[in-house]
Amino acid sequence: MAPLGYLEVLDGRNRVTQRFAVEALPLTVGRAYTNRIILDDPFVSPEHLVIDLAAEAGGQLRASDLESVNGLRALPGGKRVASLTLVSGALFQIGHTILRYREITEPVAPAALDTGGRAPRLPPRILGPASLLALLAALLLEYYFASYERFNFARAFSESLTTVSIVFTWAGLWSLLSRVVLGRFYYAEHFALACGAILLSLFLNLSAEWTEFLFPAVPGLWTASLVGSGALVAALVFGHLGWASSMLRRSRAWVALGVSVAVIGAGVIAEYAGRDAFSTEMDYSGVIKPINTRWVPTVSIDEFLGDGAKLKKDLEALAQRARPRSPETP
Repeated sequence: MAPLGYLEVLDGRNRVTQRFAVEALPLTVGRAYTNRIILDDPFVSPEHLVIDLAAEAGGQLRASDLESVNGLRALPGGKRVASLTLVSGALFQIGHTILRYREITEPVAPAALDTGGRAPRLPPRILGPASLLALLAALLLEYYFASYERFNFARAFSESLTTVSIVFTWAGLWSLLSRVVLGRFYYAEHFALACGAILLSLFLNLSAEWTEFLFPAVPGLWTASLVGSGALVAALVFGHLGWASSMLRRSRAWVALGVSVAVIGAGVIAEYAGRDAFSTEMDYSGVIKPINTRWVPTVSIDEFLGDGAKLKKDLEALAQRARPRSPETP
């Protein structure tokens, strides 16, 4: 018997991991070995749902919940329903497993062009070292631009290694989570995400410092710290969850937004709590390397002396007008 369609199991990035033909009906789905489709998900009941023809729906297929513990949820939205009509492209969830129904007439994408075996994205063996080199170069440049002293390569490199070790640890923790949830480490991907976030943070801070220096009325550092850092944290968490979980994009976005708001709130509270009492010492928000003297507008000595003489004449005129006059005698 030719299949009526296929039931696809999707991961968190909407990629197909398994396909099951929908042939003889009724068709049961669950964890027990008596089912036609067996899912290895501890949150799926032994007999979770059944797929059969719905007479009142014009002969279309219908998925019905078999009084399972965690129910049948229609996607997007995640609303729990008793049954669901299966049209081509219908998404639903049982337990932690996301399923999609496809009819056999569903069109597929055109064949991808063979580029001689080259992957569309950098393989991990190149992605990891390339991210590391980019991070080291950015940290050395940041040290150079943030110091007005003579550049010391050994000192700059040793300080950069501290940041690199933190990134290695951060990516390792996320890769362990990927191994537990998805069965693969994806270390290079997590490492590249962390390196990209640091690169954007360095660029953002440097741009904000120069903006505040050139345009003092613009609160560059405050805006960059509040808005930019929040957006970076949200994007970083969203990206990590994409490689470490089977969550839908909408769920990942909400989690990333919540983490970002929490980080911003904690930063604002810490900043206000850590403010010292009034002090006569200057509080510098950042350090930038001076501009080369060739780029600074200059005037000649004669122009400077001429401006000084004009200024002296103006001051004498002001002093003359401000001098009290003696009363006139009759």
